[in-house]
Amino acid sequence: MLVSYQERIIEDVDGDKVKYRMKEYLEFDEEASFPLTLDDEVTIVNVAYHGVLQTAEMKFPVLMAAMALAMTGVFGANNNPIMTTKVGALLLDGIQLCANPGLFGAIACAQIRPLAAEVQNIEEQEGGILEFSILRYKHDTPSELYVASRGTEDVSDLGHIFSFNGSSYLSNWVNMKNDEGDETPGVCNMINGTDSGIFAPFVNRDKSIYAFNTDICRSVELRYQNEVVYQDTIPAARFSANSWFLDNHQECFCLNTTEGITRDNGCLYTGAMEMFTCVGALMVMSYPHFLYADSVYRNGVIGLVPNEESHRLFVDLEPHTGTVVRGMKRAQFNIFMRRIDGIPDTYNLRTTLTPILWIEEGMNLPDEYVEMLNDRLLSSLRLVDILIPVAIALSCLVLLVGVTILIIAKRNTNKNKNG
Repeated sequence: MLVSYQERIIEDVDGDKVKYRMKEYLEFDEEASFPLTLDDEVTIVNVAYHGVLQTAEMKFPVLMAAMALAMTGVFGANNNPIMTTKVGALLLDGIQLCANPGLFGAIACAQIRPLAAEVQNIEEQEGGILEFSILRYKHDTPSELYVASRGTEDVSDLGHIFSFNGSSYLSNWVNMKNDEGDETPGVCNMINGTDSGIFAPFVNRDKSIYAFNTDICRSVELRYQNEVVYQDTIPAARFSANSWFLDNHQECFCLNTTEGITRDNGCLYTGAMEMFTCVGALMVMSYPHFLYADSVYRNGVIGLVPNEESHRLFVDLEPHTGTVVRGMKRAQFNIFMRRIDGIPDTYNLRTTLTPILWIEEGMNLPDEYVEMLNDRLLSSLRLVDILIPVAIALSCLVLLVGVTILIIAKRNTNKNKNG
């Protein structure tokens, strides 16, 4: 289990706007992971193998026959569609490519290095060695610049992102074209919502909230689901992303780049999203266990047990302050295992969208902040909840006494007149 520590590095504050970068630190938690360690070995689909070969096939199809001569030089001991490796190497330390390339491998590696420069999971080391890892790119690396609202002019805008990396739109997805053929930013490239760590107070359950996630290069819509209670004390509103996320109805997420099991128009089926323009590799994102995904993907893998409560995204917000008391980001990363012409070791592969791993990033409000929220806000609100009925009851009592006094006074006045 890796523990993630995040911080916002504030660079400038100008009126309602704040400029900052996100920085994340990853640390292996030995106690929570016991008896598992980073030295444990796993047998897993060889992501670098398939990613490099499929990208090379897309970029240099005529060279694939020659690529077969360079395979050992490029991949070394991991020259196989499936590999066994240590968990630490896969996640953080890195798996080497082009370490001892030889003659044919050196030629192939010279073509691979420029392609690898665009892949966030591959780093070039001294001597031209390439290292593939799943999460090292996230560790101790400041993000691009966020510009967001402080909520000083309109509290409902608190945390709203104005721009990221100098632009109010992304450039990863397909844009729209007007009648003149000029491109305009499409809905898929819009940056909506906050960075998911902060939300505006006075939560409106009738409106969706949005969280921008740089790992998947898009904003995620979350809709109100139900009421929950955190640590038996804090009422919260749960917002989640269900089947509409990754439903592929917005075809601007269709890159028509990834070859595998696709629709006739080249787009992926429901529940899967191409990641090539986001991560630089032909990977595909889905929910864990292909939750909400088309059966054409689920039926390709044995042992999947999709479950909404265990596998979807959600965030629990204290409704008065918008404080995140609990949240869970979940994503499964997959790659198509398939035949590649010119590479004999792939000839027996049946085209399958194969899971690599799924990542779960959870957040729970620490105990000291739970106490603070209870002491400074919720206890006062509970007192108000008690006092309002009491005040109403007292007002009614005073009104009743007042009416009674008036009636008695009226009767006494009438008696005096009649007497």
